[in-house]
Amino acid sequence: MIKRIVIPPYDQYDLSTFVITNDLVHIGHFGGYGTKEGTLLTTIEEQMEQTLKYLEESLKEIDMSLQNIVKLTVILKNIEDFHGMHSIWEKNFDKDQYPVRTVITSDFVSDKCLVQVEGTACYK
Repeated sequence: MIKRIVIPPYDQYDLSTFVITNDLVHIGHFGGYGTKEGTLLTTIEEQMEQTLKYLEESLKEIDMSLQNIVKLTVILKNIEDFHGMHSIWEKNFDKDQYPVRTVITSDFVSDKCLVQVEGTACYK
């Protein structure tokens, strides 16, 4: 069975936030270059923290947390931001329980965006 979950603001982009197949959850892209209050975040650390915050809030909607993530692809605008991203990664995942991670670089639609993630989670 395939279940598609759409959580705002992703409903305005004609895509699913999550697609659930059996116990696997496929995670659409998440980014965080701004807060819900409209504050623009300009450093990789701020944006990575906000990205993971938005992801965790959305995972809670389907009874999951960051600890359910088994794989994340981190997409950086600038590879020079790797160490800043990694410092936030270490703060948000339990030591020795890190998800699998791939890091790539790409341009984004918005010049303000420094990082996005996508991946897979699993119900335990």
